[in-house]
This record gives sequence, C-alpha cells and structure tokens, in this order.
Amino acid sequence: MDWSASKLATKKIIPKRQLEIKLDKLETLKTPKLGLEQYPVSAEAASELLYMAGFEHNDLDGKTIDLGTGTGRLAIGATLMGASNIVGLDVDRPSIDIAARNARESNVNVEWVIGDLNSVVSGFQTVLMNPPYGTRSPHMDARFLTRAFELAPVTYSIHKSSTRNFLSELAKKNGRRVDEVRSLEMRIPHLFDFHRKKWETIQVDLYRITK
Repeated sequence: MDWSASKLATKKIIPKRQLEIKLDKLETLKTPKLGLEQYPVSAEAASELLYMAGFEHNDLDGKTIDLGTGTGRLAIGATLMGASNIVGLDVDRPSIDIAARNARESNVNVEWVIGDLNSVVSGFQTVLMNPPYGTRSPHMDARFLTRAFELAPVTYSIHKSSTRNFLSELAKKNGRRVDEVRSLEMRIPHLFDFHRKKWETIQVDLYRITK
C-alpha cells in the first residue's frame, strides 16, 4: 500500500474520484441570477480544492465556512471529507433551499445561513469559497477574499487565472501568503443567453492562502 492509500485508510477519507461523482450528482440552480454570478463550481474543481484542504493540509478539522456556498457543493463535499463543523453562507434563499435538500439527500449535516458576508463573525479555522469572479460586480472577488481573511487564518478559493497577479498583491497587502496555486480548466454549463456553447471552459486557479 502506497503512502496516499495508507493515509486515506487511516483518516477514512472518501477517494477523490468518488467524491467528484457524488458532488456532480448534487442539484444546482435551474435559473441562476447573473447579477450574483451564480456559476456552479464544477465537481472536479471542488474535489481538487477539498483534497488540498482536507487530505494534503488537514485544514478541515476545525470550524469551517463556505462563503457564497450556492447550492452547497463545497460545504457538502467538506463534510463528506470528514469535516464535522461546517457552515454554508449565501445571500440567496433559493440556493440555500437547494443546498439544504442536497445535504439531506447526502446524509450530511451543515449549518446553513442566509445572509451577506457580514452575517457571520470570526472564529473559523478555514474558509472555502468559489466567489463571484467580479465580471458583473466589479471587485466582488476582492471583497470575498478580504472578508475571508477577517474570518479565518486559512483560505481556499477559486479564481480566474487572469486575476492571479492582482489577487496575489491583495493577499500580500492583507498580510497573507499565497501558499499554493493550482491551475485547471473548469467547465461551466450553458446557463445564460450569452453562452453560445453547451459547455464553456475557463482557466481557474485554486488557492491556499495563509497568515
């Protein structure tokens, strides 16, 4: 048995491919709001981020929050990875309703909160998020990151690769260190009228940012 397999067995962590399959089956919004940039995180990207957090760095052992949780892929995935104290926050009630239904069907417990970024206070160990990319609401990605830095010492976040330099400088200005960046292509389904293909592909970066 190799080291990775041994660690999986010891921590009883769900295999990444199995996690991806489970997350891909979760319900998503049928009519997302463009103004909120409600693009679902792909099951592949979510699984990769969660394995960074829960398997490679053991950052899901403490109190964790998924900011802008949407329909709950990251929050539910974190519980499937073994997290026992997870909060999912979103301003959109229909998204939270679906997230709660997804959690019930996945047989996991998540505390769902309907509210904006200021609806929770600090005291978290880790922030997970797939925030708006700032294409419709300028600098919303920066607002999410800044708030994440206020809430927890460790942040895992997904952003468009084209914003890497800007976000790295933002982290530095806030006394944070970009500990790891992992790039991948994320597929987004046809959601809005301006999408011309059944699937769109964007290049994204997966970040681990620490104090």
